[in-house]
Amino acid sequence: MKTMVKIENSVSGKSLSMYVDNTSKVNELMLDLIEAGFTVDYEPRYISGNYEGCFLCEDGNVIKICCRKQKE
Repeated sequence: MKTMVKIENSVSGKSLSMYVDNTSKVNELMLDLIEAGFTVDYEPRYISGNYEGCFLCEDGNVIKICCRKQKE
């Protein structure tokens, strides 16, 4: 699996954004992090052209798992 990791600004602080190849990888990684005990901010859905899910961190930062919308 190819993953691109970026540190981005978010509403609450910083975001560790991981961009993966497809929506099934987003779902797979979300389930892995849920099982590891991370707190879900929102479940995977389409937001601004990305399919993404998000986890909250204690300090207000977030972890996002994203897949960019495929160009047709």
